[in-house]
Amino acid sequence: VDRSWFADVSFLGDSLTQGMQMYSTGLPESHFCAYKGVGPSAIVNGSTCKRADGQTEIPMDVLTARQPRALYILLGTNVLNRDGDYSSFLTYYRLMLDMISQSLPNTTIYVQSITPVRPEVRQTHPGLYKERLCEINDALAAIALEKGCTFLNLWEVLADENGDLKAEYAQPDGYHVKSDGYSVWVEYLAKHT
Repeated sequence: VDRSWFADVSFLGDSLTQGMQMYSTGLPESHFCAYKGVGPSAIVNGSTCKRADGQTEIPMDVLTARQPRALYILLGTNVLNRDGDYSSFLTYYRLMLDMISQSLPNTTIYVQSITPVRPEVRQTHPGLYKERLCEINDALAAIALEKGCTFLNLWEVLADENGDLKAEYAQPDGYHVKSDGYSVWVEYLAKHT
């Protein structure tokens, strides 16, 4: 599809999704429920979240009012930065998908994989390393299938041959994505509708 296809879709996510909103190489013309530091529990619990422009809102209220044709979800990086059990993350993700499906019965839901990171990220965020993220993404793919959603594996375009975020797409922190990364990301989404 071409970029115009995304004009009436919504994105739900964290700061990685905010990048999709801010960069011209992303999809700034789409609708965004993107909040720095948020995870699935904030959506499930009806938390008030702060957008990049400083406005606050409750994500499910905004999405329910909007009833988008399609919804792209990317959540997890913030919640998973500590190593250890991630079963509660998956439980919240399932609950969130159930809530969204109930509130948006005519919306096509795309679950995007948690994005790859650079190897050095593990030093400051012990939970963010490729083997663990691959395990979690496998679980998310299974949940998406179980809930009738489409799973999109962003590693196909953002990861290098070692399974790390391609250096040319990585911001200095090793997990946020540069403008160039969003252009291949958008191209991938356009080819997987």
